[in-house]
Amino acid sequence: MLGLVLDWFIPVFKGMGFGLIAMILHEAGHLVVAFLLGLHIYRFGVNWKGMYVVREAGPLASNIMVSLAGPVTNLLLSFVWYRSTSFSLVNLCFGLVNLLPIQSSDGDRILCSIEDHKRKRSAAD
Repeated sequence: MLGLVLDWFIPVFKGMGFGLIAMILHEAGHLVVAFLLGLHIYRFGVNWKGMYVVREAGPLASNIMVSLAGPVTNLLLSFVWYRSTSFSLVNLCFGLVNLLPIQSSDGDRILCSIEDHKRKRSAAD
């Protein structure tokens, strides 16, 4: 009985640990690129949705680069980290899901930034 429970719990906790590491590296990707672009970081933290960074948006290109930095970090890790299939899979899923235009995701931020830029440009014309 104990063996059956451990056979189930160990992979679950291993996956949760990999997920936490993937999240931390994802946010680190955002922070590093924002820092390199000279954008102001207001705060970072954790809420019920996960980790987050609140930063200056900056120009459109900078905003898109910083928004892409997290998912790109995860996607690169998924292809480079060959020693652990589980860690690679967690990063692949985390990177791809964050590119979807789901509310509060990086994909949503990119899409909203582009739409806002288009709206401002057409209002100026």
